[in-house]
Amino acid sequence: MTPQIIRIRSENADFQLLEALGRNREKRRKHGLFVVEGVRPINLALQHGWTFDALLIPEDTSLSRWGHDVLERADAARHFLIAPQGYGLLTDRNDGSEIMALLRLPDSDPARLPIPPDGRVVLLDRPGNPGNLGSIVRSCDAFGVGGVGVVGHGVDPYSREAIRASTGSLLAVPVVHFPGPSEVREWLDTARQTVEGVRVVGTDEHGSQTARAYDFAGFTVLVAGNETSGMSAALRELCDMTLRIDIAGSASSLNVAVATSILLYEMSLSAQAGGKL
Repeated sequence: MTPQIIRIRSENADFQLLEALGRNREKRRKHGLFVVEGVRPINLALQHGWTFDALLIPEDTSLSRWGHDVLERADAARHFLIAPQGYGLLTDRNDGSEIMALLRLPDSDPARLPIPPDGRVVLLDRPGNPGNLGSIVRSCDAFGVGGVGVVGHGVDPYSREAIRASTGSLLAVPVVHFPGPSEVREWLDTARQTVEGVRVVGTDEHGSQTARAYDFAGFTVLVAGNETSGMSAALRELCDMTLRIDIAGSASSLNVAVATSILLYEMSLSAQAGGKL
């Protein structure tokens, strides 16, 4: 298939749209597109079957073998050939990026979250920091979590900052949006009709039990609260248990991404041991 080729040699309307998609959430929503750059994120997008709308390529530049492979594998995508100076304004990397990609935003249907009997899903309550969100998704990928739900108004998972913090794992782990706790409750009802023993576990520095002592057997939904205000009362009501991480020293609490990663590690240990440690 011969791709459509669009040359951009000035800051025209096409250029302005590409620039806006990289920095503006509303533009991404309106057009259903987001920008990805870097070898690992683009490789993961290809591996996991994302829809490539376009490839952004610096004009008159020799591509590596990897670059040519991307062009072949994303053969249905349009090609934007961009003058080097303009391309430099679009990239978010200090060392530049050989190719950038425009991907189609995925459907936010909660049905994308897998519900196997021993599965794991993480819910993030109104995440306010894209770095934390991306780091949590990266940990979810590392520890085999099936998917992530963003509850309420939070940062955009498909911002460049979140994708960069995830080191591309946002292209490997399903991420969906729940408008609020009522939609979470509906999804939990569906999960309980699918598998037995669904448990919802919240994270809290004053949790009723330590994470190390908890039995993570069965399908577990882990709820991580907002960085500033913690879990909302509505999500807390959905929890069967709240867990804490015992810490020493003068620190009163842990960063939400760190705390969530520790709990995911405890989950993985519990799974390896076949249940309670």
